Formats: sequence, structure tokens, C-alpha cells
Amino acid sequence: MAQEGRQPSMTWLFFSPSGRIGRLPFFLSWLFWFLVGCVFLMQMLKNENEDTALALWTLALVVSGVLSTVSIAMLAIKRLHDIGYPGPLALCLFIPVLSPIVFIALCLWPGTKGENEFGGPDSGPGR
Repeated sequence: MAQEGRQPSMTWLFFSPSGRIGRLPFFLSWLFWFLVGCVFLMQMLKNENEDTALALWTLALVVSGVLSTVSIAMLAIKRLHDIGYPGPLALCLFIPVLSPIVFIALCLWPGTKGENEFGGPDSGPGR
């Protein structure tokens, strides 16, 4: 049973496939993961002569890469729900030739107005 008045959380935004999100939250979430990866990569390059620090920053980059991959897939599923398409189409983001096209389409394609089969335009967690 859905709880009325439940506010979206960061866990829902980044790691849940349910609900819908608009273009701006999708793009800003993708940009967040991109910047996290850049920071870790920058730290790796800065510490390339220190073995321990390099190993730790490399581990941090790998972990953030796994988390960002899962998160971007969940974000794409919610974005596809907003457009009115089923979530499994998010797999197109993992096809090298299609991924830039799909990403640009998800950033630019407006969502459906009002309710669709995946919920209302403000459908957050548990709605």
C-alpha cells in the first residue's frame, strides 16, 4: 500500500526503477556521476607515484563506476517511464553505437503530460 505524502529520497532517485523522473533530474543525476568519476580519476593521476594512495583511488573509481552504472540504468528506466516506454529499453544505453543517441533522446524528449501506465508526473517512491 502506497504511503501518501512520502517524499522522494536520494536512494529512490539513484537506485529504484519505480516511478517517473523528468529531463532535468535525469541529466543532473548523470552529471553528478560523471563528476564523481572525474574527481576519482583526477586523484588517481595526482597520486600516480604513491602506490597505496593510487590503489585506494583506483578502488574508489571502480566502486563508483559500478554504482554509477546501476544508478544510470535505474534513472534511464524512470525516464523511459516518464516518456511512456517500458524500462527494459534502458538496455540500449549499453549498446556502444546507440548509447549516445539514446542518452540525448532521454535528455531532450519531453515526458507525457498527466498520468500514464507508470504513474503520474510526480510519481515518486511508493506511488
